[in-house]
Amino acid sequence: MSRKLLTFFKIYPYALLYGFGTPLLCAGLILLVRTWPQLGQLYAAHIFPFFPNSLGRILSLFPFSVLEMDLYLLVSILTAGVVLLLTAFAAYMLQAINKKAGLYAFVSLAILRAVPKALILLLCLASTAILMLTLACGLNYSREGIASDIGIFPAPAAHQDLVQLSSLLIADLQETIPLLSDTSLDTDSLHRESTLAMENLGFRYPTLSGYYPKPKPVLMSSWMSQLNLTGLFSPYTIEANYNNDVLAYIKPYTICHELAHLKGYIREDEAGFIAYLACSRSSSPELRYSGTLNALSYVLAALYEDSSQEEYQQLLLQLPERALADLTENNQYWDQYQGSASRLSAAANDTYLKANAQANGIQSYGQMVDLLLAYYGLNNQSV
Repeated sequence: MSRKLLTFFKIYPYALLYGFGTPLLCAGLILLVRTWPQLGQLYAAHIFPFFPNSLGRILSLFPFSVLEMDLYLLVSILTAGVVLLLTAFAAYMLQAINKKAGLYAFVSLAILRAVPKALILLLCLASTAILMLTLACGLNYSREGIASDIGIFPAPAAHQDLVQLSSLLIADLQETIPLLSDTSLDTDSLHRESTLAMENLGFRYPTLSGYYPKPKPVLMSSWMSQLNLTGLFSPYTIEANYNNDVLAYIKPYTICHELAHLKGYIREDEAGFIAYLACSRSSSPELRYSGTLNALSYVLAALYEDSSQEEYQQLLLQLPERALADLTENNQYWDQYQGSASRLSAAANDTYLKANAQANGIQSYGQMVDLLLAYYGLNNQSV
C-alpha cells in the first residue's frame, strides 16, 4: 500500500504540491497580515487593484454573471461525473460476477482508473478557490478601514444620537420623495447610475477611485432570496452580483455595496457605509432614496433595541408614507423566505465573517450605524 502511495506521489508531484501546499500558503499569508496590518494596507492599495483591473474588466464584457454560469457548469460536471462513476462501478462489478470480459467492462475499468486523476483535479480546483478567496477577500480584512481613510472616528453613541440621526435621514427622505419618478430605473440606468455614483465618490476619496466592473443581475435570483441574499461579491470572478427580485429601492444600494467590495473594502459595515455615501451624493433621486432608506433601516433596527415600544411607534409615524410602505413591503417579501435555507445561509455567513476577524458576525452589518453617527458628527468623535 505504501509503495502504491509513493508511486502515486511520484506521478503527480507538482499537482499534489499545489493542492496541499496552497491552503497552507494562504493560511500563512492571512497570519502575516493579521500580525502586521500595515502589510494588509500595502496589499489593498497596490496589489489587490490588479484583480478588478484585469479579470474584472475582462469578465465585464459578458452581460451575465460568469459566477452563476460557472456554478451551473460545475454542478452539471459533478453530477455527470458521479453518475458515470456509479455506472462504471456497477458494470465492473457485474463483469466480475459473470466472469465475462467485454467492451462495457473495458470502458468501466478505464473510467475507474481515471478516478485518481479526477480527485487530483478536484483538489487543485478547491485549492485555487481557496487561493482566490484569500487574495480577493481574506487579506483585505486586515486593511485600514474607510473611517481612517476619510478621517472619522466611530465610537459608541447615546440613544438621543440615534434619534437625531434618524430625524436627519427622515428629513432627507422627505426632500427626495417628491423628486422620484413613477417608474423605477431600468436595468441599464440602474447600472449606469450606480457605477457613476461610485466613480464620483472616488474623486473625493482616492481609495475608491479607478475602474468599476459592470454589475450583474443573477438570473435565478429566487435562489438568492431563498438564502436571504440581496447581493454577492464573487472573489473568483471579481463580479458584483445582485438579486434582481428584490424591491426597486434595495437594488442601487446593494449594487454600490458590492462595488465597494471590489475596491477592497470587504467588511460589511464599511461596504454598507460606502454604499450610503455613494447613493446620497448621486444626482439620481432614486439612488438618494435607496441609500437613505437603507441606511435608515439600520438606524431603526438599532433604535428598536434601544427604545420603548411606544417611542419606537412614534418614530415610525414620522416616516413619509412612501418610505413606510416600502419598508413594509420589503418585510413582507422576506417573510416568505424564512425557512431552513435562509437560516443555514445566515449561519454560514456568520461563521465566515467571524473567521475573518469580524467578531460580531452578521451583526457587523449593523455597525455601519456607528460610521453614520461619526460621519455626521453625532458621537462627538468626528473631525
